Amino acid sequence: MVRPAILFALPSLALTLAAEDFGPVAQAAQRIFKGRTHFGVVCDSRFSRQAVADLQRSLPDESVLTVVDYRAPTSIGAAAAVIAQRGVEVLVLLPHDPLIRGGSAEAGELIRQLGSRIPAVGTTAAALTSGCAFAVGTATRGELRMNPGVLERAARATDAPARPR
Repeated sequence: MVRPAILFALPSLALTLAAEDFGPVAQAAQRIFKGRTHFGVVCDSRFSRQAVADLQRSLPDESVLTVVDYRAPTSIGAAAAVIAQRGVEVLVLLPHDPLIRGGSAEAGELIRQLGSRIPAVGTTAAALTSGCAFAVGTATRGELRMNPGVLERAARATDAPARPR
């Protein structure tokens, strides 16, 4: 179930704490996807509240984070539609979310529905198998692992608003 009432668009907080998993991914996203400041997450907020807070702290001050609360595998299309309609420019996979995490079938389907206009990034090598453009974090020992084909498609994507397939 997607709960639009629990959709947040929050200006980023200043970096006061280092978010171990998300600092490197946020920095890499800034370098690779220059000018993209609207990040999005699809997660079960009951289980991922702390991860969302960690991600929020790691984002640059001018960034916006949209969070879509997602709790049922049957509503991936609705979650993709909300991400696209809200103007998200980079999707971030949380590493320990029960449904939408690197390597999960649900994450792969969400990324597929968003297409190349909204690149996804993660913090684990498993995120690459879901279709993320790159992954970097504690689980990759700080090594930036890239998915070259996905990066090329994201680079070729136009600036037109994204629409789920």
